[in-house]
Amino acid sequence: MAKSAPCTYIVKMEMTQMYRPPKPLEELAVNLLFESHGESRYNRSPAEYQHLASLVTNLKDAHYRVNKRLKERNVAGNFEGAAICDFKAGDRYPHYRPIPTSISLQTIRNGLTALGFRDPKWRKRKPTD
Repeated sequence: MAKSAPCTYIVKMEMTQMYRPPKPLEELAVNLLFESHGESRYNRSPAEYQHLASLVTNLKDAHYRVNKRLKERNVAGNFEGAAICDFKAGDRYPHYRPIPTSISLQTIRNGLTALGFRDPKWRKRKPTD
């Protein structure tokens, strides 16, 4: 009786890289954006999250809405004494910085990407050696 050769299967798996966790300023920007739409981004079903993602079609409109809402809350005094805490692993003391008067378009884009409301921009892969 002849021995059969062991079967070898080659499976190609596509790996997607996780995006980094959102920074506190990006969280604030996304919260202000959905607040301007009259929505909250917490405790939603998957269909409702898709609806929220569909609200953000134009980044320039999102930039305008976030900065308008930020200005309204600063004028109303909602951010009195509030600060953003930048604390990373390995730090001995937390670092606080005041809440800004405007948020950049890139910060909003990164926040939407980190929280899954926008697909990351395609990037050319670095050649592996």
